[in-house]
Amino acid sequence: KETLGPFGSRYVRQLWQTRSQPQGGVGRVPMVDLLAHAGLPVPKGMVLSKEAHREFLDQSGLLENLQTHPDGGEDPAPRVLTICLSHRSSMIEGELNRAICDALIGLGSPSVTVASEGSATRHLKSIPEVKDAIRKAWLSLEGLERQLEAASLGLEIPTWPILIIAEEG
Repeated sequence: KETLGPFGSRYVRQLWQTRSQPQGGVGRVPMVDLLAHAGLPVPKGMVLSKEAHREFLDQSGLLENLQTHPDGGEDPAPRVLTICLSHRSSMIEGELNRAICDALIGLGSPSVTVASEGSATRHLKSIPEVKDAIRKAWLSLEGLERQLEAASLGLEIPTWPILIIAEEG
């Protein structure tokens, strides 16, 4: 049976619960909850799960590109750049797209920040801008290099979550 997060999707998890919301829940971040309950300012936000990233890999064809082994011991840098450029316009579709759109609408913020390993894109005011930033985070050269290395060794392709934080007015 599929486990759904607070936003009704396996791809999106709420960053933390307010006291008026249920205290239990799937995908909660306990440390963030502790900080919020201690009275520290914790922004409203959500996390796109590793499973969301895996779905993007599958639906965009990126996984197949990563698993296609080139002949010989070529330098991976040009291949990483080629893969990045060829998937820059890959669409986020289906259930993943709906989950992101619903969660952004539910967040109700006029602008958000999309943050991932080592990068943050701020002041995003539209769903297309947010989806572009998500794609950019999932197609980072450093991330693609790690994924390509894992694929060449026959290991599981790494995926990572993305944090979307509501910005104050």
